[in-house]
Amino acid sequence: MDEKLFDRGGRYITRADYSSMWFYNLKVYNGPAFTLHKNGERKEKGEIVNGAKSGVWNGWDEKGNLKYKGGYLNGKEDGKWVGYHDNGKTKYEGVYKEGNQVGTWKYYNKKGKMTTEEKYNAEGKVVKSKDFK
Repeated sequence: MDEKLFDRGGRYITRADYSSMWFYNLKVYNGPAFTLHKNGERKEKGEIVNGAKSGVWNGWDEKGNLKYKGGYLNGKEDGKWVGYHDNGKTKYEGVYKEGNQVGTWKYYNKKGKMTTEEKYNAEGKVVKSKDFK
């Protein structure tokens, strides 16, 4: 596993391969945390509650550009998510519910023009898709 998680003090937090829970000193971790890319740039930052991602998390690419901002609940994507192109313009926006994309998702090109709109059902399946020129 190449992902490493650190607490606010920079201490390494282990993640068992058999689990989606985060541990520190063999105890389920609670508190602020961040992950790093192999080049040392921050990758993700957010909160861990009862060993799982919770609340708003931000993610960055290896160059330090914000790539997404979205919510987690019990380790699954939940709530509004917005993704960004490397120029800072919105790439996508939509809502997750218990790890599934739901409702309307909009996708944009690097110039900010909407290219696709998709509608998802409660199971995360696309039920309607529309492309824009």
